[in-house]
Amino acid sequence: MNSVCVRASIVCFVALLLLPACGGGAAGRGGSAPGVAERRAGIDPVQPTVASGAAQPDAGPVEAEDAEQASLVAGNAKKAGKAAAGPGAAAGKQSPSPAAGKHASGPSAAADWSPLLHKLRNDPAAAGLDIWFQGLPAYSPQPMGTKIKELFTSAFMRKRPPDDGRPKGPRPRIYRNVVTVENIGKCRDFLNAHAAVFDAEEKKYPVPREILVSLLFVETRLGVFTGKENAFWSLACMAAADSPERVQGGLAGIPLAKRHDAWLRARLKEKSEWAYKEMRALLLFCRDNRINPLTVPGSVYGAIGICQFMPTNLARYADDGDGDGVVNLFSEADAVFSAARYLTRHGWKAELGVEGRRNVLKRYNNLNIYADTILTLAESLRTGQLMSGPPAN
Repeated sequence: MNSVCVRASIVCFVALLLLPACGGGAAGRGGSAPGVAERRAGIDPVQPTVASGAAQPDAGPVEAEDAEQASLVAGNAKKAGKAAAGPGAAAGKQSPSPAAGKHASGPSAAADWSPLLHKLRNDPAAAGLDIWFQGLPAYSPQPMGTKIKELFTSAFMRKRPPDDGRPKGPRPRIYRNVVTVENIGKCRDFLNAHAAVFDAEEKKYPVPREILVSLLFVETRLGVFTGKENAFWSLACMAAADSPERVQGGLAGIPLAKRHDAWLRARLKEKSEWAYKEMRALLLFCRDNRINPLTVPGSVYGAIGICQFMPTNLARYADDGDGDGVVNLFSEADAVFSAARYLTRHGWKAELGVEGRRNVLKRYNNLNIYADTILTLAESLRTGQLMSGPPAN
């Protein structure tokens, strides 16, 4: 009986030791439950209780931070499978990432990531960020393969349609099925639901609420579609795909020939370096805002949040709209303020005419049809009339 009691005591003691490192997803910042947007996006704020449990009173700042990160990774070990299945698994609204779901984490995953881990560990600006790879699904060449297929098609396969002699109609000025009565109603409902946020935004920035809600609608349908991939995994895969040998499995169906070799190597070097900078920026942002990067959904190329910021824009333009001390672009307030800050920093002023507004919106996405769709939706909201294009002046 004594030996049984001793074994039971040891088990209980070990369990108690592990509790601070488990940081579940129910409690958010300051011990409160995550907001609706956070639950919808599947984002998992890092728990403040983990820090207090990990950092001992006599630990220096570096040791405390290392202990905190180690504790977070330990806590993520149990839910790594859920993160690997895609960020939408926690949300229940978005389908799992098909690429991530095919690759389980483990020894083979670590081997796949080894060149990228070596680069991170030799980058002074990325100190300690490699710890998050312990919960990341294995490397896949598919994200970079998708990008190379886009680039190859644009460079070598896109041809003008044959001239059949028939008169060509005018190109559409705005995206189809965006400026509709139903969608105007959705934007108006969003404005009403977050009226206090837009009131505060318009006191700080010169960007009208109709422009901002229209931009968020075009980007993510007001947060309904924030991406099916894990942003960290997508960017890490692209950052690791820096040579033809690393991306072979993702190039199926692309008619590459020997004459394309120099082009392929140049594009892989260019895009992998770009993805590395974006991945590093995302990890630094998550660290500074106490967000678990293993649960942040994003587009196929790593844009995140209701406003779809690329990670390198986060440090420059993200704004804490709700004043809680943490920037979370899946929060409506933070997304609204961040988009307003971005547009303001790129030249938005109250006195701008239509052409000036169009030019600023094109800094967000450099397409006339994109900017004109936002301007048309905003004008329809402002006037209460269904517009077919932006105002003339």
